[in-house]
Amino acid sequence: MTRRNLTRGLCLLLGLGMVFIGARFLLAPRLGAEGYGVFLPPTDVQYAFHYAKGIRDIFSGLLLALFAGLGYDRPLAWVTLFGALIPSVDLTIVLAQPTGSLALATPHLIAIVLLVGLTISLFTLARPVAAPTASPSLV
Repeated sequence: MTRRNLTRGLCLLLGLGMVFIGARFLLAPRLGAEGYGVFLPPTDVQYAFHYAKGIRDIFSGLLLALFAGLGYDRPLAWVTLFGALIPSVDLTIVLAQPTGSLALATPHLIAIVLLVGLTISLFTLARPVAAPTASPSLV
C-alpha cells in the first residue's frame, strides 16, 4: 500500500468517524457532550449547542470523506490543516471546564496530532504526473 493510499484511507476513516460523532450529538446530545468531555447538569435540556456541533461535525466529516474518496489530495490537505483548528478549540473548551482533565482532553489531542500528521503527509506527496497529450503527427 502506498503512502498516498494510506493517507487517503486514514482521512476517509477520520471523516466517517466525525460523521458518527456528529450524529451522536444530534441523536443523543447528552451522550455526545459526555464523549466530548463536557458534563451537563441533570436538569439542563437545552441542546442548541449540541445540535450546532453535531451538524458541524457531520459537514466536516463528509468533506474529508468526499475529498479522500475522490482523491483530491491538495484540497484534502487544506481541509485537514484548517480542520485542526476545530479540535484545538475543543481542547481549550474541555480544559476550561471544572471537570477538565488530561484524560478528557486526550481525544482532542489525538485528533490534533492526527490531522497535522495527515496534513504533512498530504502536502509532501508528489503530485501525480499528467499523462502526455498526444500531439498530431506532422507526416
